[in-house]
Amino acid sequence: MKRVFQSIAILLTLAAASCNIDKKPYDALTPEDIAKNRTSLEANTQGNYATLKTMALGWHRIMEFPGDNVSLSGVTTSNLIYLYNYQRIPTNSFAGSFWQNSYFVIASTNRLIESVKEGESPISDQLLGENYYLRALLHFSLCNVFGKPYSHGAQNLGIPIKIDSDPFNHPTRATVGEVYKQVIADLQKGESLMSTYKSNAYASKEAVWALLSRIYLYMEDNEKAITYADKVISSGRYSLLPTADLPNYPVTKPENNKETIFAIKFIPDRDLADNGWSNIGSIYSTISGVGYGEMYASDSYLKLVQRFPQDVRNKFISPLYLNNGKQWAIYANSTGQYVKVAVQLENGNYYYTDANNQKKEVEKEATTSGFPAYFLRLSDGSKQSVRIEAEVDVRNGYPKYFIVKCSRQEGQAQLWSPIISRLAEIYLNRAEAHAKLGHNEAALSDLNLIRKRAGIPDAGLFRLDNLPQGQSLLDVILDERRLELAWEGHRKFDIFRNKKNLDHHYPGVHLSGNSAIAEVPWNSNLIVEYIPESQILIQNGLQQNPN
Repeated sequence: MKRVFQSIAILLTLAAASCNIDKKPYDALTPEDIAKNRTSLEANTQGNYATLKTMALGWHRIMEFPGDNVSLSGVTTSNLIYLYNYQRIPTNSFAGSFWQNSYFVIASTNRLIESVKEGESPISDQLLGENYYLRALLHFSLCNVFGKPYSHGAQNLGIPIKIDSDPFNHPTRATVGEVYKQVIADLQKGESLMSTYKSNAYASKEAVWALLSRIYLYMEDNEKAITYADKVISSGRYSLLPTADLPNYPVTKPENNKETIFAIKFIPDRDLADNGWSNIGSIYSTISGVGYGEMYASDSYLKLVQRFPQDVRNKFISPLYLNNGKQWAIYANSTGQYVKVAVQLENGNYYYTDANNQKKEVEKEATTSGFPAYFLRLSDGSKQSVRIEAEVDVRNGYPKYFIVKCSRQEGQAQLWSPIISRLAEIYLNRAEAHAKLGHNEAALSDLNLIRKRAGIPDAGLFRLDNLPQGQSLLDVILDERRLELAWEGHRKFDIFRNKKNLDHHYPGVHLSGNSAIAEVPWNSNLIVEYIPESQILIQNGLQQNPN
């Protein structure tokens, strides 16, 4: 971090630009310039937002790939594979760039906060408040990646707290509890300063409340999580998208989406890195010839979302069908490999040929969704649940279940504005907090609101007496968070902060090799990334995470 801060000291002297979130600042400025010139303050703040865009790809990958919603279809030389398969390395380029870019923005916010006097004008106070929010957001995100969850012990090591602009002050790692305390203080300060709502592409009081709701949930301070969720909901500024519009969530221009509280705004054409090949969605899909399409929806996620075909969140997955008129029954076997069995539809029933070359009917059972569940009889007589679908193109044997939730904004194949907070998360924060406090009916009300909005019929709404066998109310709420917030960077943290193990027993290259990790215990050291080795080498006293 020593090198990071000294480099930032040089780069920040170059900071200024037009007051346009689309651009980075360039003109040379001193702290005195910033203090005297509101335009300079605004330009430098816009530069901080712009830097969030440059770091968004790595930020997304380091938050999302360690979860269980994705399946990588082949080995790669990219360091992303070490995020995905938990084979951590201290030289991971994604961890390194996330660390460096985060502290770059933090140092920039520090300089602005130190240079501008509070109370000069509502406009300058608003901009100061936005910088406090950004500083809090990045400290919180860094701590989630490089420190263990708060619920595992506030005394565990977190990350360095950097709240001054001195490039020669190199703090060592604070505890997780100390980081959270600083984050909360910054958010509360930001809330006190902000008085103007610009759009959901900028920080706001409501964005502060949304993040505080999440933070207190992570801290297991459930009463405060509810309090801040209530503040967001009762503000009346946001509303859940209608069911019919939900599949187009990523397509809509961020400012036109009433559900989004804060997003990192990407601009058509201007923010298409390498014509979209280097944008977030490119690894998940190929659209109009753009995108690698090498990481797909996991089998375990597919099983969950496909329990109800009416669930419109199924539309965030777009299988690349072969359109050859053929169908298969597909399932993952005990070794985590896909098995595909050809089936034919005859008089309303499906048939297949078994290992003994005998024609067999695919068994089916009624479900609460109103659609049948299908099963094959295996050679040992056991019953295997299967999906029946049109044949899908494969890569290395893995069906191309393209994820399109991070693509298609404003008609551009791989454009997307990453979401930091949205209203659905706030309802689910409140549901989880209510459940942990024993407020079962309140928890069910919020949970079922999200399920109903997704298009799930009344028969699929939960009561205490119809929870799936072996699952608690908290379990189904966490399942709903998984369904609703998939590919938005939540899942890993939701699993481990609730002291649950990560189940990787599903198809993907993470199961390849002699050291494959099919399950990650919640108390494993693997759940935190190594501090970048480059920072350890140049900063005395910066302690590495354990092996």
